[in-house]
Amino acid sequence: MASRGGRSNGSWQISRIVQNISWDAGLIVKQAFRGMHKPQKKTKRKPTEFVRFIYKVSEVFDLKLARKFEFPYQLEFPNFWKGTILQTASREKGQQEETSRADEAATGRATSAAPTSPEAEGNGGNWSWRSWLKLNGPLLILNFGSFATLLGFTRCDVLELRSLAITGNISFVLYSLFITPIRWPAISWSALFAAVNGYNIVKILNERSDKAVLDQHEMEIYSEHFEDHNVTPVQFMKILSKGRVKVYSNGDVLSKRGEPLNSVKLVVSGSSRANFMGRRLTAMGSTKGNRDALEGGDSGAWVGEMAYLQSFWDRQNANRSIIPNKLKRKRDVPDQSMEEATYHSMSNIVAASDNLEVIEWTYDDLDALMRSSADMQGALTRAMTKAIVGKVINFLVSRQSIAPQLHWSAFLDFWKNSRPRRADIGDKDMEETLVSTR
Repeated sequence: MASRGGRSNGSWQISRIVQNISWDAGLIVKQAFRGMHKPQKKTKRKPTEFVRFIYKVSEVFDLKLARKFEFPYQLEFPNFWKGTILQTASREKGQQEETSRADEAATGRATSAAPTSPEAEGNGGNWSWRSWLKLNGPLLILNFGSFATLLGFTRCDVLELRSLAITGNISFVLYSLFITPIRWPAISWSALFAAVNGYNIVKILNERSDKAVLDQHEMEIYSEHFEDHNVTPVQFMKILSKGRVKVYSNGDVLSKRGEPLNSVKLVVSGSSRANFMGRRLTAMGSTKGNRDALEGGDSGAWVGEMAYLQSFWDRQNANRSIIPNKLKRKRDVPDQSMEEATYHSMSNIVAASDNLEVIEWTYDDLDALMRSSADMQGALTRAMTKAIVGKVINFLVSRQSIAPQLHWSAFLDFWKNSRPRRADIGDKDMEETLVSTR
């Protein structure tokens, strides 16, 4: 019986424990479900560990006690402090009342002077454009600068792009100054970007200005060969500073057919003539008055511009054109001799008068000018391309008007500049020449 009673007592305890656990689990689930769907009500009761006490007139503070459920007590001050505290409290209260009266009077005057808007009345009279701008001003500045930067990416002109970019940089600096805390690293970087853009804007404006002073001879060169291609006087003076002036006598060779070219020449005074296979080419020569007499203008004043543009284009696109391809066949590889031939002179050009003045630029000088700015590259390219187009026009017009005439001076220039010299011929070429003459 005792064992049976012990067993029943133990089972009762186990069942009691299980019942308690299930009850607690149900409460936990219920509270969790209730917390997910129904927020708990906020209680207005203050914690029991806080009590209230008064140590100044009309001022209440909370004091955290070390122990819970302790009765509140009155904070006592020494007798000689009581008078001082009361006088100070009454003085502060009087000052606050005077300040509140002055504010009410000022508010009443402002209200009577300017009628309030319905929006301000609806918001209790506290809303105003000034407060709204003060609150949202930094955000407006940031949005304005971001829009200016975005608009700059859509512009093609470099000056417009940099102007909009510097606007965005300055706006971001102002935004960073108005927010708290001030972000000095962001301000420093934006200020640096703005300074770089400002420096380049000054350079572009200086390059596009007309402040350069030209003498009469320089003005003639500028108006005949550069002014029509949107080259500014400042750019023209920079172009002249890179070139070297040479003077040729009658019969001197400016370029010889088949020889490699490493410079570009511009005939600025005097006359020159060109020939190809014994025929005189009017389009390749330069004479005073050709600008108005010929359809294509004085296109022959430029010598070697076509070879330079081809060379510059090939060097600019060398990384794109030379792509390793293992499947490339041998016959698809361009011939190296053909590439080199594009930089050679196509005709014989000689001086046709004494004191022929020529300005010469090497390829390195022209490369430096081309890379100095996008405006300079565009201006020089337009000037040289106009000469190439003019040569084509003059050649077609002369071919349609009359048949090409054979002149003794053209035969003489061709014979002088085309006969091989023994010092320039190798052993193998010498054997081929001897065989061909037999």
